[in-house]
Amino acid sequence: MINPAEAVRASHPAGADRNAEYKKVAKEMESLFAYQLIKVMRETAESMSSEKKGPGYDTYMSLFDMEVSRLLAERGLGLSDAILRWMQTTPGITRAGTGED
Repeated sequence: MINPAEAVRASHPAGADRNAEYKKVAKEMESLFAYQLIKVMRETAESMSSEKKGPGYDTYMSLFDMEVSRLLAERGLGLSDAILRWMQTTPGITRAGTGED
């Protein structure tokens, strides 16, 4: 039987790949933060308006907010840099399931 932790270790050598993984995670966290921010701003703005919404409006706006947050994160808000520095300097950060730092 294949041990998943060993398979991950074998396919992801330390060093540059770890930094690439950290950058990817930092960008995803920045995108998630931007999504939550946009979502809350939209809820606040909608509570002040009385316009009628058709079926599927909430789903469409949620998808739109996700795409806008992804684009914002690609351009960079500066949050991913801070997350990346934190992940690289904090002892005890391990890759999921490997037990490696």
